[in-house]
Amino acid sequence: MNFYYQRDKLFISLFFIFATSTLAGQNISPSVKIITSGAITDFFIEDPEIILVTDAGTIEWYNFKTGQKTNFIQLPKIKDFMGDEVPAKIFSVDKLNDQLIYVTQGIHGFRNVVIRQRKDEKKVIDANIDRLLVKKVRFINEKEILLGLMSNEIMLFDIEKNEMVYKLPISAYTFSDFDLSRDNQFVYTSDESGIVHKIDIQKGKVVKDFSCNNVDNIYKLVYRNETIITAGQDRRVGVYQALIGDKYYLQKNFLIYCVGLNENGTVGAYTADEENNITLFDINTKSEITKLTGHQSVITKIEFVDDHTLISASDDRYLMIWKIE
Repeated sequence: MNFYYQRDKLFISLFFIFATSTLAGQNISPSVKIITSGAITDFFIEDPEIILVTDAGTIEWYNFKTGQKTNFIQLPKIKDFMGDEVPAKIFSVDKLNDQLIYVTQGIHGFRNVVIRQRKDEKKVIDANIDRLLVKKVRFINEKEILLGLMSNEIMLFDIEKNEMVYKLPISAYTFSDFDLSRDNQFVYTSDESGIVHKIDIQKGKVVKDFSCNNVDNIYKLVYRNETIITAGQDRRVGVYQALIGDKYYLQKNFLIYCVGLNENGTVGAYTADEENNITLFDINTKSEITKLTGHQSVITKIEFVDDHTLISASDDRYLMIWKIE
């Protein structure tokens, strides 16, 4: 099994290197640049549409191929600690069928989790009552959602019964990020320890830890096709190839704030310089493919639509769409 896995990944890698060999040493500019209402905190891709959320309390829909805005929602303002009205920052967004879910700023710093279906809204986590610091939310299925809490707990919540299934403490470190396997069976989480934890979602149990690549806080992680990539405060890009048990890290000279990974787990992306450029590299050979240049602020999310299209957002109003073919 491992032989065929390595053979297939090598074939895909060699094909990608051949197809993009003319890009080596070149810098690519974005093909589409979208200006939004605030700093982009998260987005969801539903080709050809992208749904993004901002710190200005907006949910915005765009056709990312044309850059045209197709829908827009402004959330009501909230009152801060001083009693002043401020935008309700949105931290995370996900979508399943016709249901949209997002995490918003509530009172005293606590968070709301809201499900929107057409024009109807349902608050499944209430900042006033539940008093939770939710950082990230994702649908598991039509009746369950997964929450990542700043307390480094993973919570499975039944939205039909409106009750918590379980809350699993991971460690004493602060939560950073999580990503789901495509079948939503496992979640991979990261925190300040530099360890990646693999959790069986339905059992609520840690089944494996991945360590030694990062020795400090992991800002972001992405999981695709048995490959994990991490962005570290220790200036390391960590790579774990879970099925064959291989791991390595790339040591850089700047903080790694963000990473991305294509669907096959063969091409990685990371930010590692003061100019906020994105470097693409081959996961198997570790060789650099090309750089994407154009962002002016710290990049917060990198997502491959396919092997030739990549979308990135930064800590400002700009969403970039890149063509790498």
